[in-house]
Amino acid sequence: MTRIADLIAEDPDDLFPGCPSKDTVHRIIGSGEFPAQQANVVSVAAVLAREARWDVTDAVERVRSAWVTALLAEPLGKSLTELDPYALEVHQSINVPGDKPAPLLPIYVPRDHDRCVREKVNLAVSGQNVLVALVGESSTGKTRTFWEAIQHLPPKWRLWQALDSAPHSDLTADLEKIGPHTVVWLNEAQRFLLTADPAEGEQLAAALRRIMHSPERRPVLILVTLWPKYWDQLTSEPHDGQRDLHPHARHVLDGTSVRVPVTFEPKDLENLKEASAVDARLAQAMEHAEQRQVTQYLAGVPALIQRYQTAAPSVRALIDAAMDIRRIGYGEHMPLELLEAAAYEYLTDLQFDLLPEDWLEAALAQTAQPQRGIRGPLTRARPRSKGSAKEPVRYRLADPLDQLGREERRRLFPPAGLWDLLAHHSTPTDALSIGESAEYRCLFHTAATFYKKAADSGSSEAALRIAEILSMTARKEETIEWYEAAHSLGDPKALNFAAQTLATHEDPDWESAKEYYMRAAYRGDIFALTDCRDQMRESEYEGDEEEWLEKALTDVLDRVSIESAVAWYEQFGNEHNLGRILLLSGQHTRGIRTLERSTLAGNFFSMYQVCQEKQKSGGIESALSYLKDLGASKHIGSHFAPMALKKLMISAGRQEECAALLKEMIKNGNASAVSEYSELMRRTGNSDDVINFLYSLPESSAQVSCDLAQLLHQESRNEEAISLLTPLADSGNNRSQYELARILESNGRFKEALAYYQKSAEDGTHNAATGAVRILLRAKQATEALEWLRFVSHPDAKHDWLDCAVWVLESMGRNEEAKRLRDYGWEPDGTISSPWSIHPSMPREA
Repeated sequence: MTRIADLIAEDPDDLFPGCPSKDTVHRIIGSGEFPAQQANVVSVAAVLAREARWDVTDAVERVRSAWVTALLAEPLGKSLTELDPYALEVHQSINVPGDKPAPLLPIYVPRDHDRCVREKVNLAVSGQNVLVALVGESSTGKTRTFWEAIQHLPPKWRLWQALDSAPHSDLTADLEKIGPHTVVWLNEAQRFLLTADPAEGEQLAAALRRIMHSPERRPVLILVTLWPKYWDQLTSEPHDGQRDLHPHARHVLDGTSVRVPVTFEPKDLENLKEASAVDARLAQAMEHAEQRQVTQYLAGVPALIQRYQTAAPSVRALIDAAMDIRRIGYGEHMPLELLEAAAYEYLTDLQFDLLPEDWLEAALAQTAQPQRGIRGPLTRARPRSKGSAKEPVRYRLADPLDQLGREERRRLFPPAGLWDLLAHHSTPTDALSIGESAEYRCLFHTAATFYKKAADSGSSEAALRIAEILSMTARKEETIEWYEAAHSLGDPKALNFAAQTLATHEDPDWESAKEYYMRAAYRGDIFALTDCRDQMRESEYEGDEEEWLEKALTDVLDRVSIESAVAWYEQFGNEHNLGRILLLSGQHTRGIRTLERSTLAGNFFSMYQVCQEKQKSGGIESALSYLKDLGASKHIGSHFAPMALKKLMISAGRQEECAALLKEMIKNGNASAVSEYSELMRRTGNSDDVINFLYSLPESSAQVSCDLAQLLHQESRNEEAISLLTPLADSGNNRSQYELARILESNGRFKEALAYYQKSAEDGTHNAATGAVRILLRAKQATEALEWLRFVSHPDAKHDWLDCAVWVLESMGRNEEAKRLRDYGWEPDGTISSPWSIHPSMPREA
């Protein structure tokens, strides 16, 4: 090297254009790097040609041409900055409806195998040729692991992917062109190594071996992913007498494997939990993935949903039937007999007539195929231990499709025939949950039929549900009959409910009501007596309610001790009444603690009771201190604190201090303080100050935005309010939709208001259905209103829809149908039920 450098430097005729040092000469001759200076390359070649007695002119021309060709040639592979993870076959992940825009890929949580891969990548960065084979089942995160690993490579590295080669190109020939600082990406390498002609795969494996043993190509990083079964095929030694099909593959893969586990190990769950706090996709996967198979859930669900959406009619019918059976309330494992019969309800007449004889077997075979490491759409449920009795064949719907069905089909009314099939196939436990689904669709006869099945097997809750359905009607005798049945089956509150029904009926029966209140009190529910007194106050009771209460208490306390009442409330009562009875029994500290727990769980009345007790014992400051702490907490009870705090401080004449405290609560995230602060400031004519303050908050919740919009509306700044609420409403926020609809309606924009009312109502917002029906009736679209109400269902607002449907029928002059709908509900086929009755079987003794 020194001699060559000296000969170039000492050239007396200036024939050699360059002046390389000894190190540069070494790099030109011995390195795979492209030499930057053409003159240096030409000079080295000219010296070597002269010393070897070659034609120097010819050698120089050839080297010049080679250097220019190499300069203009595009190196094999792509720059790392140009790569798309999906093009490298990283699986697309789930989307979470309503989630804010998220990065392309979920947050990555490194595990043990990532650390192994990183060590091997570092060896490549240091200048070695390295091959890493990730071996794991489908969708365990192999490809994503490599994607994360190459993010740590220096910028000069490139990546060559076999799939990027031209169709019918010779992959082996392409591999021969691989140069230094190249990643060879062989995802699902069985496609290239386990070929139909084993010789073709072996040629590729041999090319990989040559790369690994070529110092002039260093560094090259070969990344391989394989399923375990393919790894075994490629690396297993042939048995005696067998032909060795994969000697090159076995040799090149030897010692390169890194195992990727099927599930997240317990030690990684904490990191996963932290990541899920900021990535809704991970949070959903953590909640729903089977046995911690998080990566499979992330990758498999989109593919599973696509498979369902493109399924043949028979397969789609089976899955749709399973979705509706599950969302209606049937258990996880569905009998094959039920699935087959239900599937016919989802096929058109032509589709049914074209079914082949073996359609069910073929459809079930398709639905059983797994998808990227997760269950297929419908899979047979096999018990791990086989009992002596022959169990019916049952199938399970994949959890992601179950979830999809509940979301996308929730506004679809199940076929009428499905309810009859479920009545035949349901267990008493299933019957209770199916009855609930029928009830919130206002299918009262259907619901009562399912509830009776559960009640006949001993469910007091089911008997109570029938009584509650009947209590909304004029059918007083049947209602009391079912409350008595619920009581006989062990429901501790049925007597109190029966008493309330008798006391609040259009024609109150006070003698019977008082008898039921007394029976409830004799069992330990002493506050049933104060409930009766309060009901007397609200009704036109002819008598002295306080006198009745005093006499009733004396009578009850002669037979029921305070200690036994405490025991009753500990077993059957809510925490609010338990706290009250503890205070009456003299257990003040425990009573206050119980009421405080009840407040944190959301009981408004408990908070006021605590305030009263604290004010009695420690004055107003003690009560205020409690409310300040409550308002700063993150419990649901914190929403009540601003209202009580304002009421207490105004009564003490401390308005300014109250405003400051409410303002501080808002800044600390208590959105419920906004309406109290706004109302307080409006009294002094400072609405603009409130609006400016709310606008200044760095982050506002939907509740704050709704309260701000209401203020703007009150100040006639309607367009401003509409602009504020529209993005929230369009993102699916129920309250924003309702508030926006109200403002739009008040501004005469009825069509837009209707759309938002309907969206809000379909998500269960109270009174939203009333707004929608008001606009439809205004537009003389009563028929459309009735049709919409018939198909809307949500458990939180079933009585809203029934009241609205009765209103629509009355507006159409169909008063008899309106009364029948009120008393008997709808049938699954969409007609109003004919009069029906239902009576309990002989009740059991509790």
